[in-house]
Amino acid sequence: MIKVFWKKRRKIYAGETLKMYIIYTVSILLAVIYLIPFYWTVIKSFRNSIFANFPPDMNPLSKTSPSYFIINLKTVWGFGDFPLWYFNSVFVSIAVVIGSVFVGMLAGYAFARLRFPGRTYLFYSVLATLMIPFPVISIASYVFMLDLNWLSTYQGLILPQIASALDVFIMRQYFLTIPEEVELAAKIDGMKPWQIFFRVSAPMAKPAIAAATIFSFIGSWNNFLWPLMEVHSLHMFTLPLVLNFFKGANGTQIYWNQMMTVNILTIIPTIVIFIVFEKYFISGISLNYSR
Repeated sequence: MIKVFWKKRRKIYAGETLKMYIIYTVSILLAVIYLIPFYWTVIKSFRNSIFANFPPDMNPLSKTSPSYFIINLKTVWGFGDFPLWYFNSVFVSIAVVIGSVFVGMLAGYAFARLRFPGRTYLFYSVLATLMIPFPVISIASYVFMLDLNWLSTYQGLILPQIASALDVFIMRQYFLTIPEEVELAAKIDGMKPWQIFFRVSAPMAKPAIAAATIFSFIGSWNNFLWPLMEVHSLHMFTLPLVLNFFKGANGTQIYWNQMMTVNILTIIPTIVIFIVFEKYFISGISLNYSR
């Protein structure tokens, strides 16, 4: 009996070990595949050549120098109104984060705690908007901004991005995990509904708020289609639109080293945000969806 038990135990252990090695191997391969474009971006920004050779030269010591990166950085930063364009991206993304997270908190709390007719169907309707591609509603959004005379304005860039069904979903699921007894105790102590929300429920939902902040920031920071449609004035450009400037008039001559430098400047804020809120980002993905 003991021998049979240990044989089964070794088989199970061997199977789990093999499974673990397979998972690690696949994860490492995927990580390498995803890192190759980023690696090439960094290497190219440290080179002086504007051309891209095929196959690309991936040697980090070949024709690279920190001085080339400084030259590319100065060229990019002094191009047109680049500081203003960078500010536009930062300002719009921060405003979208504040508005989207706040609206998501209010709507998520309402769906989690308030009882009103049609609550479930309304929540499903909000989730259904996640399945509608933006190009489907882009023309209607553009015409609406045109009627309001909000083209090439900050409000035109910000307000259409504030209503996020994903933020509503994240906040609603997290509020469901907070025991109702906590809010009931606050109600017994004489707190009003808005006081319960801002002083009790919202502070307890910091992980969900951080996760929603990351999703909203990345979505707004990398948004290209809506600024391309909404902005008609050069001084309102954002960074995704600026990349188009670093190719020739006919699109055949691309200044790869400068374009990669712009990419580095664009990537840095998202990397910083992810590093700071990494644990919240992971917890936001792994929220309890069973309730």
